[in-house]
Amino acid sequence: MKYHFKFYLFGGEMQARGSDGFSMVFTVACVAMVSVTYGMGRYAYGLFLPSIRQAFDLSTFQLSLIASFNTAVYLLATIVASASAIYFRPKTLIVAAGLITTCGLLITGLATNIGLAAGGIILAGVGGGILSPAMFEAIEAWLSGRWKARAIAAVNAGAAPGLILTGLSAYWLQTSWQQVWIAMAGIGLAVTLWHAWLLPDHRITELRAQPKLKLRPALFLRTDCVPLYLSLFVYGLLLSTYLTFAVDLILSTGGVAFPADRLFWVLLGLAGLLAMFTGKAVTRFGVRGLLALSMPLCGLSYAMLAAAPGNQTVILLSAILFGISSIAPGNGFLVWGISLFRDRPSAGTGAVFTVLSLATIAGPILVGSFSGRIDLLSVFYIVAVLPVLTIPLFPRRLFNTDDAAGGAAQIS
Repeated sequence: MKYHFKFYLFGGEMQARGSDGFSMVFTVACVAMVSVTYGMGRYAYGLFLPSIRQAFDLSTFQLSLIASFNTAVYLLATIVASASAIYFRPKTLIVAAGLITTCGLLITGLATNIGLAAGGIILAGVGGGILSPAMFEAIEAWLSGRWKARAIAAVNAGAAPGLILTGLSAYWLQTSWQQVWIAMAGIGLAVTLWHAWLLPDHRITELRAQPKLKLRPALFLRTDCVPLYLSLFVYGLLLSTYLTFAVDLILSTGGVAFPADRLFWVLLGLAGLLAMFTGKAVTRFGVRGLLALSMPLCGLSYAMLAAAPGNQTVILLSAILFGISSIAPGNGFLVWGISLFRDRPSAGTGAVFTVLSLATIAGPILVGSFSGRIDLLSVFYIVAVLPVLTIPLFPRRLFNTDDAAGGAAQIS
């Protein structure tokens, strides 16, 4: 029965790929794994930062270093996976990503000292880097044209369910933050086992015998890529600063008290679910339309929190606005990046995630470095202005991954 079911969904006949049934189930599976590797492995740290600070008596700079190292290993994994994803079965890399993230979550949950806890947090960041290139190669190769934009949007917002589960677990298990990490590890293991059972064993190279586009430095240093990289860097600062320090800010100013801060995280995730439907926004309004709206709105969420960190209504509105507007740009950036590397999608997603990771590393380090001279409120005001400066950089007439963004990479 199991194998018959798997054959119906993913069976060996090539025409099964691209069908609505396959596309829907594959997209749901991808969202589940993104929830684990990103929603838990990458972003849960920000929710528990105040608890970790108290448990191990850490400074803001030390906490910032942990966040940045989490992103640094993610970046390294992204670079390696982007170069090699085409040569492996997507199932192999996706399952490996789940296992590594699960191990990191479990180590953190069982840690008795800051060394082990930090090691687990950092290890948990590896999974997302391994996952993304393989997943987007599979989306480009296996899904029909009308499902690609939907899948990219859904996967881009896939961290949202993870944020919701993390926040709810933290609210229910208030006695120990480490119990929540053990619970997250249990969820990660369940999702990983589901993928090991569900995903097909096909290689991407069965559909494309050899990669059409060879990787070389000049490919990533084209002038057409510069606007993408600059915009992405600002986007990375927006993501990392809010997700790492927003909870710390509202607790320190008395805007929200424990354990209500856990529900702040849930609200972020619930609002982020709406971003799953931005695939149609790209095809209708284009990458420029999506980014020109969502990026400034993301900056507005910073300004709201900085202006009234003690007002619960404003805090909740800021969380809702950030939850929606911070995830939506990722869909536009992925379409933009893939369109620049159309013959090797993993190179496009790799470039996107690499630059995004560099900015995510820089964000906490910059905040930590200036923590003695500039308070968090001032930092939030500064970051709020940055998205407006990126609007002239966004591409025109780009509506899907098959369109050329400026000058798509050519085979040579």
